[in-house]
Amino acid sequence: MVRRCILRPGFHACAVPSSSDHDDFDRGSFAADSLATGFLVMLAMTVVQRSFGFFRGIWFCRLLEDASVGQWAMAFGFITMISPIMLLGMPGSLPRYVEHYRVRGHLRAFVRRLGISTAVCAVLFSVAVAARPAWFGWLIFLQPDNLDLVRAVGIAVIAIIAFYFVGELVSALRQVRVVSLMQFTQSVTFTFLGIGWLVSGGGIVGLVLVFALATLLAIAPGMRTLVRGWKGLPQSEDPFDASVMWRRIVPYASAIWAMDVLANLFEMSDRYMILHLSPGGDLAGQAAVGQYHSGRMIPVLLISLASMLSGVLLPYLSADWEAGRQTQIPRRLRWILTAVSASFTLGAALALLAAPTMFETLLENRYQAGLTVLPMAFTFCIWSALVTIAQNYLWVVERGHWVAAALGVGLIANLGFNAALLPVWGLQGAVVATLASHGIVLVGIWFALRRWGYDLDRTTLYASLWPAALLAGPWVAIACVLATLTVSGELRSIFAEAGIAQWCNRWAGRWRQQPDPSG
Repeated sequence: MVRRCILRPGFHACAVPSSSDHDDFDRGSFAADSLATGFLVMLAMTVVQRSFGFFRGIWFCRLLEDASVGQWAMAFGFITMISPIMLLGMPGSLPRYVEHYRVRGHLRAFVRRLGISTAVCAVLFSVAVAARPAWFGWLIFLQPDNLDLVRAVGIAVIAIIAFYFVGELVSALRQVRVVSLMQFTQSVTFTFLGIGWLVSGGGIVGLVLVFALATLLAIAPGMRTLVRGWKGLPQSEDPFDASVMWRRIVPYASAIWAMDVLANLFEMSDRYMILHLSPGGDLAGQAAVGQYHSGRMIPVLLISLASMLSGVLLPYLSADWEAGRQTQIPRRLRWILTAVSASFTLGAALALLAAPTMFETLLENRYQAGLTVLPMAFTFCIWSALVTIAQNYLWVVERGHWVAAALGVGLIANLGFNAALLPVWGLQGAVVATLASHGIVLVGIWFALRRWGYDLDRTTLYASLWPAALLAGPWVAIACVLATLTVSGELRSIFAEAGIAQWCNRWAGRWRQQPDPSG
């Protein structure tokens, strides 16, 4: 089959002649799940998975002291922060380029080179932890003598790197059900093993090792799928030019790496500043982080859900781009962003109504400071969720460095606001600073999307303002979302274009056609 490269100003994407070529590959090795199936499976698995995560978080807060909760929050935050940074952004390029190399018959060579590079990065990190454990102990926990905990964190980082690479590859192949099963397995296994460990009297070091074990076990479904489908991949007779691959991958991976560095620094900066700038020493700082962790426990579930949505969406948008269906990308993204903002805001409002009872009973009234910052935490977490999904457009058009730029501005703002407000207002000041900096990042992403061809309309304004209404109270937020959905013609056209009404009518017709079981 002859393929032609379509040159566009500022872009270097090669397209295949028609979407039927992609369909041929979809029917072969690694038959892709449809986008609708992917979303439905992911949502169903996420509901169950996050229920386990919420249950696990409640019990961790009940079984651990404030300072120990802070230690776990810092350990988990460092594990998730350092892993993509150490990999230099290379596995992050899989969702964008797997389809590109797959249709050209060079996927094996592409994945093999990225896998070797990832393994080298993991080894270098292990050597660094073994050589300077005291420094890592001070950085993560403000305790340079806690070497056993540092070593446990190093093991968990290696486990997460393996999980991350396999998960990114399986997701890039559009095996959504398998990725969902991996994440579900990791969450459920860690829930039972972690709570069991703490109930039996175990400490933080063992808890981190249990997390590493659960992560390694969760890789099994993805590896099984890769082994079964790998031999059936199309193989081109043309030689693979590694230099051409690296010239294309390195700029993209560099943008991914910069985004990962800035996003994770941005995510952890408020907790590090609370830990290091709170008066009273390391224990007081860890206790303050523990209170902050309790206030973020429910809101971060929305970010996790958005990350999963984003991970499912990117390979499909990339496939549309490679097949020449570029006009579908903004339409898909617009209705997804609108639906996410509306549903997340309504869900957050309901959670705020139930939060006082939950903090008083489930958390034994020990985390009142976390309860007070909950509305702001919901607001900036929903904004972060919108950024997580919206940035896919920039990655597809290979302008991911704009994501890094927006995060860089937000990180500088977050550090400055925290330094000014935290000594004056304490934990409240840190959360206000984080809220303001997330707003800056959201505005930066909207600007970048508009710069590269994404038309902003009133739906973008609605999606941005709905979460902010939570600051005025849950009932105000509910009224704002419902009123806007009722009166806005733009929103009605968005959901009509997405086919939601037709889908509902189709299913209603099928239901009416079902025979009456009573006869």
